[in-house]
Amino acid sequence: MLVLNGPFVGTAAVPLEASLSVPARVPILVYHTVDESGNTYSLTPRQLNEQCRWLVEHGYTSITMRQFWRAARGLADLPPHPVMLTNDDGDPSARKFAKILERYGLVGNYFVNNVSHLTRREIWSLAQRGSVEAHTVSHVALSGLDYEDQIAEIAENQFYLEEITGQPVRFLAWPYGDVNASAIEAATATGIVMAFGLGATAADLDTTDWYSIPRMAILVDDDLETFASKVMAG
Repeated sequence: MLVLNGPFVGTAAVPLEASLSVPARVPILVYHTVDESGNTYSLTPRQLNEQCRWLVEHGYTSITMRQFWRAARGLADLPPHPVMLTNDDGDPSARKFAKILERYGLVGNYFVNNVSHLTRREIWSLAQRGSVEAHTVSHVALSGLDYEDQIAEIAENQFYLEEITGQPVRFLAWPYGDVNASAIEAATATGIVMAFGLGATAADLDTTDWYSIPRMAILVDDDLETFASKVMAG
């Protein structure tokens, strides 16, 4: 079983009031594929470029999951207009996603499972450009599994990614946004300190529910106005 260590040990929570410049809410966006398929969960490269350009022009700064976690703990400040950009499932187009973000000085956060079609070298490369975190071994709905199988899905995914990246894996995105109490217990037992689901709102930094952090899906039908409304919803 994995044990919690590294930069997450020995950090005591302090009131958010101690960091007056920390924004109250952070829009967390979730992407899947970047291609011309027209799939609901896919964006074209042009759409992604437009969205990245909009973020930069409107003063947004992309952050990592660790930055969000530390700010939620009251341990660090965030920039004035933070946004978190996440990419799920480890589709091969994640490489294109990373290159486009890099073009605009933005950082991505990647939730990758063991059945991803990304090679080990490609996963390692993503970890050099952002954060690579857990998404279970087989992208299964965890609420349909018993506790021991939930543990295995999470822990074996962590081990796989840590072996490749050389970095601790302490964050998780629930496949399909599916979670139950047992899955949260399993995540906690394997050293996951924060988990992300789905929702239609920005994430509150003062939340006490660290295992159901909402993310807003960015879809193929989202024009730039819709995208902007999602980002500014917080």
